[in-house]
Amino acid sequence: MHVVSREHFLAVLRGESNDVISWTMGFFDEKLAAALLGEDCIPSDILPGPAFSYGASPRHDWEVKARFSQRAEIPAVAVGWGASLSFGHGGPGEFLEKVTSATGNRRLTVYETGVHKEVRYEPHFYHNYDYPLDNLNSLGLPLPDPNDPLRYQGLADEVAHHKARNRMTYANLNGFFSGVHYFLYPYDKLLMDLLLEPKATKDVVDQLGSFNLQVARHLLQAGVDIICFCDDLGSDRSLLISPGLYREFFLPWHWRLVELCHSYDAIVHMHSHGNINAIMDDLYSIGIDLLNPVDPAEEMDLARLVEAYGDRMTFVGGINKFFFGWDEERQWDYLKHLYESVKQGFFLMDSGGIPEQVSKTQWERYKEMKQTLGEKRRFALSR
Repeated sequence: MHVVSREHFLAVLRGESNDVISWTMGFFDEKLAAALLGEDCIPSDILPGPAFSYGASPRHDWEVKARFSQRAEIPAVAVGWGASLSFGHGGPGEFLEKVTSATGNRRLTVYETGVHKEVRYEPHFYHNYDYPLDNLNSLGLPLPDPNDPLRYQGLADEVAHHKARNRMTYANLNGFFSGVHYFLYPYDKLLMDLLLEPKATKDVVDQLGSFNLQVARHLLQAGVDIICFCDDLGSDRSLLISPGLYREFFLPWHWRLVELCHSYDAIVHMHSHGNINAIMDDLYSIGIDLLNPVDPAEEMDLARLVEAYGDRMTFVGGINKFFFGWDEERQWDYLKHLYESVKQGFFLMDSGGIPEQVSKTQWERYKEMKQTLGEKRRFALSR
């Protein structure tokens, strides 16, 4: 089974290798992950427990998490309690979660900020509700202490364990836009209040931004290689907000995160669904290192983006959101074109996690296609 070394990862990141490295965004749920990858690579902390759990993953899970990343074709290991199933979520860098009720097909949880979440299986569904803020003029945000040492207990040891075995490590951080509507305030109200209540909105964003950067510093001090965060800023056709609003409210915090991470020689990996072409110059200028998912169904053309921004940015993605609903021949043709049209190295990522209808046979065939095309690509580019 192929293992991505630190050297190989960094060579693609720095433009020194034209290889394509697979990076699976995640799985719709832990049941699917177990069915596709095997029960022996599912860590015990993949689901939240009845109490908030802090710090490192349980030590007995460290190699289990490495197997999870290896079999899932994720070129780095997520560190911290609960950080493995889905890109950008879980671990001490994001607000923590605990279970309040669970049955075979339904799970109810609550986060540190007080927002509740419902998760359902077959079909996959989740939503957040009972937000702690009724309006953005509330006094004080319900944020935990970002400097509580318990939050990072044992994390440096977990990171060192993987680095000593030549593995890249990553930790997840709250988004600065999505972090508000995931954990503090309803999505529709946030979008309206960017225009109707700009001062109050900026105050909330700035408080969350300050929390995020303090947390990020602790993650970096523990030696984490990559800080991942999710800020979904686009729809299928355009930004959710104007470029001007992005630059006023969120770009400064993205820039501060980049500066902080780069001061530790660490990597910033940003996730943003949607057509975000209108702010690509901004993300390029501040030094975002990795960007996903670059979905062509959302008018994000990987080949064009690599040509325009690939001297400083490395792209992660390129797979159409409808890919796993296609037949095998169409999947092959799509991947073949992608591998042949993008000459610079990149990380191949699905657009939204592996969906629950994907069978073991389909999963294995998908991996085989990537391996075959990767070998053909290396041969072609070496001639």
